Amino acid sequence: MPIDYERNANNKAIQTHYDQTSILNPAFHALSVVISTLGGTNATYDPNVLRIYVLSKYKGSQDILARLFNVAQRLQVSPDFNAQLYQLTTSLVDVFAYIRDNQGKMGTVSGASGRRLLAANSAEPLAVQLVKAFIKSGLQAPALQGALGDLTPIFGDVDAIVDLVVDLWNSIRGIAAEANSIAASQQDYHPSFAAPPPPTPVRVGNVNVSVLTWNPVIAAEVGDDVVADAPRGSSRRRLLQDNQILIPLPAGFTAATPADLPTVLIPTVWHIMMYKNADGTYGPPGYDKACDMVQRMITITNFRLMPARFQLFMQECRNVASYQYLIKPSREDWINCASPGFFYDLCGDVIQPSAVDFPRAINIYVVGEQPPTDWVGYAFAPGATDDPVYGHMGLTWTTLSTDGVNNRANFESGASALVHEVMHHLGMQHTFADGECVDDDAATGVTDTPESSGPVWSQPWAQKAYIACMNAWNKVLTSNWDTANRLASTRVGIPTTDINPAFDSCPSGKGSDETANYITYTYDICLLAMGHLTSGQVAAMHQITADNNPTLYAWGQYYAKNPPPSYVVPVAPGGTPSPSKSPSPSPSPSPSPKPSPSPSPSPSPSPSPSGGGSTGCQSATQKGCKCVNSWSYQNLQFSDCVTVPGEEDKGNWCQVDRSNGDCANARNGWWDYCTPSCGSNPAPTPSPSPSPKPSPSPTNSGTPSCGAGATTKQGLTCTMANWKLKDSTTVYSGCANPNNDPKGAWCVLTKGQSTAAGAAWDYCPDACSSAATPPPASAYPKALNCKNGFSGLPGSSCTCADSYAISFQGYGTSYTGQRGCTEFEETGSGMCVTTCSKNADKSFNNKPYTCACK
Repeated sequence: MPIDYERNANNKAIQTHYDQTSILNPAFHALSVVISTLGGTNATYDPNVLRIYVLSKYKGSQDILARLFNVAQRLQVSPDFNAQLYQLTTSLVDVFAYIRDNQGKMGTVSGASGRRLLAANSAEPLAVQLVKAFIKSGLQAPALQGALGDLTPIFGDVDAIVDLVVDLWNSIRGIAAEANSIAASQQDYHPSFAAPPPPTPVRVGNVNVSVLTWNPVIAAEVGDDVVADAPRGSSRRRLLQDNQILIPLPAGFTAATPADLPTVLIPTVWHIMMYKNADGTYGPPGYDKACDMVQRMITITNFRLMPARFQLFMQECRNVASYQYLIKPSREDWINCASPGFFYDLCGDVIQPSAVDFPRAINIYVVGEQPPTDWVGYAFAPGATDDPVYGHMGLTWTTLSTDGVNNRANFESGASALVHEVMHHLGMQHTFADGECVDDDAATGVTDTPESSGPVWSQPWAQKAYIACMNAWNKVLTSNWDTANRLASTRVGIPTTDINPAFDSCPSGKGSDETANYITYTYDICLLAMGHLTSGQVAAMHQITADNNPTLYAWGQYYAKNPPPSYVVPVAPGGTPSPSKSPSPSPSPSPSPKPSPSPSPSPSPSPSPSGGGSTGCQSATQKGCKCVNSWSYQNLQFSDCVTVPGEEDKGNWCQVDRSNGDCANARNGWWDYCTPSCGSNPAPTPSPSPSPKPSPSPTNSGTPSCGAGATTKQGLTCTMANWKLKDSTTVYSGCANPNNDPKGAWCVLTKGQSTAAGAAWDYCPDACSSAATPPPASAYPKALNCKNGFSGLPGSSCTCADSYAISFQGYGTSYTGQRGCTEFEETGSGMCVTTCSKNADKSFNNKPYTCACK
C-alpha cells in the first residue's frame, strides 16, 4: 500500500487506496477481538477505530501494512465471511488465548526457556519453525479441538491454519501492545456537542427582541416557501403556539402535539465537499455517485428510525462544481477541512451562507477521510435553530462512501453513524456516563435506559459482549440482511437478546447495560443484530424536537402526510409496508447461496485490485454480486467475467462490484467465480467519471445585462424567475437592491449555483446598481438612512451596526441583513443593534435599542 493518501494524488491512485482498504475493513471485525486477546485486555475496540489507528500508526511501515493486507485477504477466503464471523472469531480467540497463556512452553533459539512470544524475532527461520511447531502442537491439544473443527472447513487443513495464525501473529503483535493509544482514539470517534443557548430576548419599548447570531440574506424565487408571507392580523401578532414556526404551514394543515407521537418526515440537504485535482478533474473518486450513496444510507437509517416515527428524505444533494463553495483547491486542503479537528472549526465559514431551508431541514456536510480524520460524524444535541453552525451535522466521506463503510461488508456502519447523529440532532444524549453510575440521559426525560458507567468497548466484559453480538447476527438472525432491517423497523424497547446480567457496569442499579442502543458507543454488528430505541427515547425525541425546532417538527408532519417523490417507505422483503402514498420498493433480497464449486486453487491475492463502479451489462457472481466492467490482475487488464490466461483450471471469475454497497460475499474480500452473460465482446474500460465544467468566467462585452438571467460579478447567472426577500411582499426581477446594500445591486442565482462563499445570491456588475430596482418607500422594514448619525443610543461610542439580524418574540418574524436605524412594522419606530468601540461601553455592545436620526 505505497499510496500517501494524505497528499495530493490523482483519482486512480486514490481509488486503488480505496480498493485496498475495502479489503482491510471487514477483516478488522475479527482482528479487533483477536488483538484484545493477544494483548491481554478485555477492552475490545470498534473495528473502524482500530482501522483508523493502524493505518495512521503504520503509514510509513509498508511491511506491516502489506502483512495485514495479506492476512485480511486470507481471513476472507470464504465468500461467506460475514456469515461465519462468529465461528471464525471465537476459534481464533481460543487459539490466541492458548498462545498467550502457554508461550513460556515454546523452545527458543538461545536455549533460554520461556522467551516471550511477543518479543520473538520472526525474521529468523528457526524462530518461525519454532512458532509453527508450537502452534501446530497446540491445535492438537484437547482445549483447541473445537477451534480446529471450526477452522478446518474454512481454511482446508491444519498446515494452512498454522500458516495463517503465524502470519496473523506477526502482523498484530505490535498492535496488541498499543491498547492505551487505541483507547484514546476510540474516545474521539463519536463526538457530540452542546449548542450554545439561544439569545435572550431584550425588552425594547413594547416588544421583546432577540439579536441573532446568524445574519443571512434570505431571498428566493417567488413561490419558494422559505420566503412565503406569514399570515398576520392587523397587528401582525401571531398565535403564541406557532410563533416559532419560521416557515408558514400550508393553509388548513394543523400539526399534532408530541404526545400523539405523529410520524415526522425530515428533509435533509447534503453538501458533498470536493476537491480539484491537478489534471482538472474533481475528487474524491465516486463523488459523482454520492447522491446514490446518500439514498442508500437513508434507506437503512429509516428502517431503524421507523419505530420512533421519525423518517428522513433527501430533499437536495449537492455534488457538482457549480456550487462553488463545495470545491477545495486540492486534496490536501479537503483533508485539512476535517483533521485535526472538525469541519465547522476548520472550514465552517461556508456553513452559514450555504445552509438550505434551515432550520426546517437538516444540513449535512460530508468531507475528509478516516484516517487522518479520527471521527465518523458529529452533531449538536439538540441542533440549534438560530444558527446553522450549531444546527448542522458532519460526516466523513469514509462514512458515506460505499468504498468506505456505507455497505454490508462493514455491517452498515455508515447508517449506524447517521442514526446516531440524527438522534443527537433531535436532542438525545448518550446512554452512558463518564465513569459514574448515574442516569446520564435522565435530563432529557429518558428514564428507561439502564445506568451505564461507560461505553461498551471500555467495559471488562466488552469482548464477550462483542462476541455475543456476532452470535446474534450469525445464529439468531442467520446473517440475513432483510431480517435485520425488518426487525429494526418494529423494535421498541430493549430486546431480550440484549439483556444479559453478565454485562452490567452498574450492578447496584436497575437492569444491565444495553450493548445495542443506537445512541451508545458500541459495535456496528450489535446495532445490526439488536439495535433499538426505548419508548422513553422515542417520547423524548418528539417532545424535545417540538420544543426546540417547531418548524422542523410541524413541517415534518406535513411531509409525512404529503410525502415527496424522493421518499420511499422502507420495506424489507417479507415485511408489510406502512400505509403511504409513496411506492415501496426495497433493497434487493439477499441471494440464496449457491453450491460452492469443487475445491480448486484460489487466484493469488491481488496486491492492488482496481475496478470501481460499473455500468451496462454485468455478469453475476456465484454469490449474487455483479462483476465490474474492467479490472486489473497481475498487471493485466480484464473485462467482466473471464478465464485468466495461464489459470484455465480455475474457470471464470472476476472482481466483484461493491459500488452499490450490497455485495458482502467476495472471496479474499474482492473476487468471486462467475458465469459470463455479457457476450464475447469485452466490456470497455470505463473512462474517468466526467467532471462538471467549471462555472463560466465573467465576460465584459459592452453594457452588462441587468435583468433576469444577467451575469453576476463571479460569472454566475441571475434567476430567470421573479424573486423576493423573506418578510417582504415586493417582487424583483434580475438585479435589484431591496436592502440598500452599500456594495450595490444583487440577485438570486439560478437553481444549481452558489458562490464560493456558499451564498445563493451574488452581486451584479457595478453598472447595474444605478438601474437596480430600489425598495419601495412604504415597505417594511424601512431604512431611515440617517446621514448625520443616530440619537437615542446608550454610551458615547455606540452607533447602529452596518449588518445585523433580529427576531421579534410573539410575532414569528425575523429580519436578517439589516443595517443602520430601521423602522419595523412590529415597533412602528426606529430600532437597531449597536456596535460600540470604547471599552467603557462594552455592556451596550450588540444589543437592540430604539433609535432615531439626528
